[in-house]
Amino acid sequence: RPRRIRQLTPTNTHNPDITEPPTRPFTGQALAEDVAARAALALDNARLYRQQRHLAEGFQRSLLTPPLPTDQFEIAVRYQPAAQAAEVGGDWYDVFHQPGGGTVAVIGDVSGHDVVAAATMSHIRTALRSIAVTTGAGPAELLQQVDRAQHTLESDALATVVVARLEQADDGSDVRLRWSNAGHLPPMIVGQDRSVTPLSAGQPDVLIGVSPDTDRTEEVTVLERGATVVLYTDGLIERRGEHLRDGIGRLEATLADLALLGPDDLCDEVLRRMLPDLPGDDVALVAIRLRP
Repeated sequence: RPRRIRQLTPTNTHNPDITEPPTRPFTGQALAEDVAARAALALDNARLYRQQRHLAEGFQRSLLTPPLPTDQFEIAVRYQPAAQAAEVGGDWYDVFHQPGGGTVAVIGDVSGHDVVAAATMSHIRTALRSIAVTTGAGPAELLQQVDRAQHTLESDALATVVVARLEQADDGSDVRLRWSNAGHLPPMIVGQDRSVTPLSAGQPDVLIGVSPDTDRTEEVTVLERGATVVLYTDGLIERRGEHLRDGIGRLEATLADLALLGPDDLCDEVLRRMLPDLPGDDVALVAIRLRP
């Protein structure tokens, strides 16, 4: 005989013959367990935050070296990381001597905020320093050779850089500052009379990584004894919703107020006055004062 097939009731249709398992009542114990689990997760995240920040900042600082001492100049450098965890940036500074007797100061910023940007910064910084000490080239030629090297290595990184070389005259009468600017913010010259002069010769040259065959310009100015050269990256002056000119003007006013301080105190006070409690970008800062 044909067998009768019993129809099954779908699970999503109400069937009085099918009983559902009882749900767990929401008790005070369950609430306490949930709160404890969330608190443990928050503590674990805080621990990871501290570890990431420590590693990121340590990696960045390991790429930056203190300046070599000199009898002619007082030099101070600072690096202030961003407030975000693991927010490694591409800002850097460098101060070193060339065989011909000049002292070279460099400030730069590679686009991006990650480990790749920091690694690229290290490559550009090392290439520029190596070319400078082996060839004795001036600032414009240094930037051009570094740009060509990046192009040959097929690097697509973009970077703003200022290279400034302080040159002592043979008779010791004055010091010349020779500089070239690849798309970076203008350095500042702070006089003992509290004057602040941006080092600008019109529009700066293009960034490193844009056009390796571009002709780069070079300018020279004579510095007075006791003057201070200040180089910085954009994290010092840029604020969301504010025009860049306003940030530069705020820096000029701050430097004029601090003109009589030594380089170390000047750097510390500039960072204290210019930066918010939680900086959104990293900052590199260099101050070089000519000894009287």
